[in-house]
Amino acid sequence: MRPGEVFGLLGRNGAGKTTTVRVLTTLLPPTEGRGYLFGTELRHAGREQRRRLGVVLQSESLDFVSVETNLTLYAFLWGVPREVAKSRAEEMLELFELGPMRKRKPWGLSGGERRRFQVARELMHDMELLFLDEPTVGLDALTRRRILDYLAMRARGGLAIVFTTHILQEADQLCDRIGVLQAGRLRAVGPPSEIKRRYRGARAVEAEFERPLSEAERRAVGALLAARGESLAILSDARGVLTFRAANAEDLVAELSRWAHGADLDLVRISVRETTLEEAFVTLVSEDATEGPGTPGAP
Repeated sequence: MRPGEVFGLLGRNGAGKTTTVRVLTTLLPPTEGRGYLFGTELRHAGREQRRRLGVVLQSESLDFVSVETNLTLYAFLWGVPREVAKSRAEEMLELFELGPMRKRKPWGLSGGERRRFQVARELMHDMELLFLDEPTVGLDALTRRRILDYLAMRARGGLAIVFTTHILQEADQLCDRIGVLQAGRLRAVGPPSEIKRRYRGARAVEAEFERPLSEAERRAVGALLAARGESLAILSDARGVLTFRAANAEDLVAELSRWAHGADLDLVRISVRETTLEEAFVTLVSEDATEGPGTPGAP
């Protein structure tokens, strides 16, 4: 990874995301293979490498002092100057909406509040590489957006970030690259746009006609799709708007336009909805499940 890069690690439950994070942060020794943390092989990485990274795991690590004291104490343990720690604690309390519970003990917070506290505490010190294992789990949409915006700002400042998530929209929004894990193997890695292009599968095509299609016209569209190797999987057909899925969506746009013209039917508009990262992810892991664990994966 390069400074300022955000790398998302995606995968189903049990794919190996948390184990990977624990290995890369030296919390779990690798059983095979080789990896490097700041140029040092993982088996030999120690305090010198750990002081340059931060990590928030799914498991909770909470103390019995107040939220505010916890933040400043954590900064002190990392050598952050007192005044800087005080200012940064106020920033974290505001960003993560922890101000009203600053005097409460972390154990007395709700699940979402404790998660916000854990992420806020880790951001109290300076680092070069930050690992976040599902940092936004249990958070509402507004809080997730604020945290993601803050992480993007830190990345622009040079902080490299590795994070796992089940919310693929987050990965699409924030990540420069993503890797997809399946059964402990890296199945694909690349920019979100490349993953979507490579595993986009069928996409939704929406065609709006001047009027609803007759049964004969629908059969004609089905025959047109069949001739292109597509099946007519109609998602909806209401008020003259026909929506269906197709793998060769761009090619079908011209074909459908010519068909409508020949049928003396006015085609008002036609559009192809782009594949989401979630759809590409489902296609990828479904392919892998079909191939079986012994089949070589994608690069």
